[in-house]
Parts: sequence; C-alpha cells; structure tokens
Amino acid sequence: MSTSSMARWAKTHAIPLRGRGGPSHSASLAAQRDVPSALEHDSTLVGTRTWQRLQLFACAARYRTLTVAAQELGVRPISLINRIKYLESELGVQLLVRPENGCAMQLTDDGIQVLRSLRQTSD
Repeated sequence: MSTSSMARWAKTHAIPLRGRGGPSHSASLAAQRDVPSALEHDSTLVGTRTWQRLQLFACAARYRTLTVAAQELGVRPISLINRIKYLESELGVQLLVRPENGCAMQLTDDGIQVLRSLRQTSD
C-alpha cells in the first residue's frame, strides 16, 4: 500500500497522523498529554516541543533579563528569545514585557497565569 493510500485511510477513519519528518507519533501524543491541564483548552498546544518551551519560559522568568537567563541556562540568548517568541505565538499572548534601558523584564498577566498553571501541573 502506498503512503498516500495509508494517509487517505487514516483520514477516513479519523486516525491522527504526524507531519512528515516530524517526531514519532508516540512522542507527539506524549507531548499533548504533558501540556498543563489549565492550558489544554487551547488547541494550539499540540506541538511536541511546547512542553519544553513552557519549562524553558518558567526557568527564564526567574532572571532579570533573557540574556542573563540564557547564560545561566547554558543556551544562546537568541535561541532563548526565539523559543519564547514562538511560545508566545503558539499561545497567542505576550508572556513578557521586554526590558528597556537596563530595566528588568516583567511578566504580563498572561505570563503569570501560565507560570501558575505550570506550577500546579508540576505539584
């Protein structure tokens, strides 16, 4: 049976498929299960890496700036910034108010709610 025939049958029988070249099906399903329960209503939280981005955001939120957070977490600053931007676009909300002129970054109300949800999930 060809790949396209299998995909057509899967669609006919409502069997979820992963994207081509993406992570394994079990990894995708596990990521969906791991999304904090308070955030599950949002259908955008189905990506395999969303849980990792949420955890990274929670760690970065403890620091004064994303640059300092990146240094402490052992990642490049641009990588951390891009992951948080991607998470914000997935959630459809702004999580952080970026610092200006040496001020510390601040969490938005949505950012605080996401952190609360993450803490409740991990408890």
